[in-house]
Amino acid sequence: MEIRELRMFVALAEELHFGRAAERLRISQPPLTKHIQQLEARLGVMLFDRNKRSVRLTPAGAALVQEARRILNQAEVAIQVVRRAEQGETGTLRIGFVAAVVYIGIEKLFARLHRELAGVDTVWEEMGSSEQVEALRNDRIDLGFAQVPMGVGEMSAHQVARVPLAAALPADHPLAGRSRIDPAALADEPFIVIPRESAPGYFDLTAATCLQAGFSPNFRHYAKHLLSVVSLVALGRGVALVPRTLAVAAIPGVVLKPLTGAPAHAQYSAIWHPGNPSPVLARALKLLGVP
Repeated sequence: MEIRELRMFVALAEELHFGRAAERLRISQPPLTKHIQQLEARLGVMLFDRNKRSVRLTPAGAALVQEARRILNQAEVAIQVVRRAEQGETGTLRIGFVAAVVYIGIEKLFARLHRELAGVDTVWEEMGSSEQVEALRNDRIDLGFAQVPMGVGEMSAHQVARVPLAAALPADHPLAGRSRIDPAALADEPFIVIPRESAPGYFDLTAATCLQAGFSPNFRHYAKHLLSVVSLVALGRGVALVPRTLAVAAIPGVVLKPLTGAPAHAQYSAIWHPGNPSPVLARALKLLGVP
């Protein structure tokens, strides 16, 4: 049975008049009669008793009415589901993020994504910036939030935050009492950093800031995440340059001090593969303000 035939059957079953049913379906009467006859022939039963005066449902026709309505309702639901998926209103959005994005002041942006994508199942996975690029390349995630420059190989990027760097020092460090720190004052300190292969943007920004201050940093200790970097600072293993907003993490034993002059800024971007056809991704990018 075809959906079109079932619609014709239900229309005739409700109108019990070929002329009115054809008008309701916006077709002429002969095609309606032909389709009903074909449906009866396919089922091997008479669905209607008809003569020149009246049209009545047979017991077989009455039995088919409820099933036909159920099938038509299910077909309509399926159509709506498909249309919503095509428009990005349902589905799954796989998101990668570096831990620092929780502390860079874009909570309203994330809240908007959650609110506007209410019908979408979002799956968040913490991973480094380089790992996100690889995951996008291998279709493991749809969208990433990473500390990267504006352009990552074949990936597209849209800046969502720009945060000034601060010096992270142990609370008992001799410089901890200063209101601001000249990066040059850290020249002899051991530095804690995320390895370049995991976070090239952060690693290069730290190195460039130190080189601009006139020294090459002594990278002594390495961690996978910024919170781990700051935790090592709290243990007295060294110093670090981190986004100033990380102060909201309030890790005991660490002080964050603004840098003198015009400090460098860590740039955080939404990144995605431009070849990803996901309607959900397209909708999320629109919410992020991507032109």
